Amino acid sequence: MFLKSTKKPSRKLRVRRIVVWFFIALVTIGAAIFLFLNYPARPVQGSVSFGVTFSPYYQESFGIDWKKAYIAILDDLGVRYFRLSAYWDHSEPVDDNFDFSDIDYELDQAAVRHAHVLLAVGRKLPRWPECHDPVWLKGMSRDEIEQQLLVYVNTVVQRYKDHPAVTRWQVENEPFFPFGECTHKLGLSTLKKEIAIVRKYSNKPIVVSDSGEWSTWLPAAEQADLLGISMYRESWNDILGRIPFPIGPGFYQKKSDLIAPFQKDIIVTELQTEPWGSRPIIEMTRKEMDDSMSISKLNSNVQFAEKVGFPEVYLWGVEWWYWLKVGLGDNSFWDAGRQLFGTSNNSR
Repeated sequence: MFLKSTKKPSRKLRVRRIVVWFFIALVTIGAAIFLFLNYPARPVQGSVSFGVTFSPYYQESFGIDWKKAYIAILDDLGVRYFRLSAYWDHSEPVDDNFDFSDIDYELDQAAVRHAHVLLAVGRKLPRWPECHDPVWLKGMSRDEIEQQLLVYVNTVVQRYKDHPAVTRWQVENEPFFPFGECTHKLGLSTLKKEIAIVRKYSNKPIVVSDSGEWSTWLPAAEQADLLGISMYRESWNDILGRIPFPIGPGFYQKKSDLIAPFQKDIIVTELQTEPWGSRPIIEMTRKEMDDSMSISKLNSNVQFAEKVGFPEVYLWGVEWWYWLKVGLGDNSFWDAGRQLFGTSNNSR
């Protein structure tokens, strides 16, 4: 009869076992993540409608007349889907003193051309610094900021609820993604109050947006008629530099399947088509711009979005395209856009 040994493994052996099991677990988790990120994409049905996000004040940062650029985007590029923003700091530069002339111009010019506008309202809206607070908010408490914000949203929605160009609303921009210079973050309860104001005056669909890569999408999806996501193929880190995302089209499709019980309608509110680096684009060298965003990358990103198959995609960076054209004499991105939007418009 053989007796089972009761001798305990040595400390060294136990450490080795722990290391081996840790390595196995790490490889397993890594393989699972890789497989999810590269989940096989299914074929898509139907065409994709392309539009742009446009910011007049970002366009001005390039030293460009934004109205000339906007008309060129409408008439020369032929864009018919826009995501525009009611920037609080420009529309209410003084407390209770509103100036909507810029938004009026954008919407009226879109309406003449039968273009469709997704109008973003709120505090955190596209383009840095994300929270576009008027200066007179400085020193106010969180509750005071919320109260002023709700008054502003109420004013914007009542003004544009019947405007023929406004076909959808976006409430805040990626409100669940912690990015931007925002003091006194307001959170979900404020977002719900803003959405309630929009629904009170308008029956047009509401979009809430989220990070396509760094979020589960669920918190935004639960609040919206449509979910809007960003779609980035690479990012920039000041320490690591340019970081490509090892993500395939099936990743976005699988995430949409997982949230389908809560939200079936998804659009891409931000597709990467401009450079991203350690400093503002206008301060980059031409090589830095080309390394980050080339025509081949633009085409690749557009084709990637088509493979994902969400029906509407808003490109991010048309202001830079226009500056390349009129400031640097480089028509390559502009011409690529003319081809894209001409084809997109003809397919509808």
